[in-house]
Amino acid sequence: MLFLLNDTVIEIETPEARVLARWRDMGCGDPRKLRASDAVEFVKTQLHPWIGRTSQAGQELLKDVAALIISKTGANSLILKPLPDDLYEARLQDVAPLVLETFRAGAANDLDERQHA
Repeated sequence: MLFLLNDTVIEIETPEARVLARWRDMGCGDPRKLRASDAVEFVKTQLHPWIGRTSQAGQELLKDVAALIISKTGANSLILKPLPDDLYEARLQDVAPLVLETFRAGAANDLDERQHA
């Protein structure tokens, strides 16, 4: 399953299984007791240092937070919109898989062009 996190597309296989296997390492608490809003707040906290450069965060972190959002909200996209006072509004969406595939392919092409420049 593909997940859009700000400007980064992440591929997650079996999100629920990943969360159940890694929740202790993630530090989110027992995911069976988390509400969707708790999961979103946890992800906002984890990603705060990476806002504006999400793609530079560690792949394990990105996969963990994407899996958590998918498993707790059912959404395949989380956009963190900056607000005043260093706060962020979370926008959850369900984006068509073809759109995510296209975005991922375009991002890969852009990265490849930058590396060859």
